[in-house]
Amino acid sequence: MVHLLKLEIRKFRLPRKIMTAFFAVAFCILFITVSLVDSMTDPEQTKDTFESTFLVIGLLVSFIFLIYSSILTSTSVINEYSQRTITILFSYPLNKKLLIVIKMMLIMAFTAISLLFGYVCCCGYIVGMDYAFDMLEGSFQISYLSEWVPMAVTGTIICSVLSWWPFVIGMIKMSVPATIVTSLIVLFVRQLIITKNPTNQENLFQVVLVLIVTLVAVMIVFREKVTKID
Repeated sequence: MVHLLKLEIRKFRLPRKIMTAFFAVAFCILFITVSLVDSMTDPEQTKDTFESTFLVIGLLVSFIFLIYSSILTSTSVINEYSQRTITILFSYPLNKKLLIVIKMMLIMAFTAISLLFGYVCCCGYIVGMDYAFDMLEGSFQISYLSEWVPMAVTGTIICSVLSWWPFVIGMIKMSVPATIVTSLIVLFVRQLIITKNPTNQENLFQVVLVLIVTLVAVMIVFREKVTKID
């Protein structure tokens, strides 16, 4: 078990993926900067607020890292199934389900850590830029953290759970494109819900509900698909 975990971590090529996460967060910061500068320089617009900017950060980091997680899923799991290269691994006395679980847990953990890193960097950036250049409406209040931290944590949890859905659909269809398209659909539905109700992104009930539905779907896929290739 430990040897298998070490092998998968080595195959995961973590340093390269960490660099990709850094570039992704840098892109988020660039996007936020352009938006803030535009709102400041355009006389027909009012300055963005901390609340609206935090909402944009949440949508942006979830978009980028859910898409990236689907790409990781497609390359490390779905592609191996569709091209049947995973049969080489399955020729060894390994637990097939455990092997796939380890792969997906690594992807989910990387997605969660990247999301939190994105939240911290982007939120720290807007606070610092507002302090230096007064780019946002009003001033930062410590009380904002009592709202931002729970929203960031629940957003990270929900996106980490949702990162399993590209795997579910990808395994059913045995298709890399289906894996990535699923992440886009999941993002669209989630962001549509948040946009309609930005003050209550995800509550505990929604997190538990999504977790249960996802767990059931994953169990069905593991039973019907994971062990089919011998």
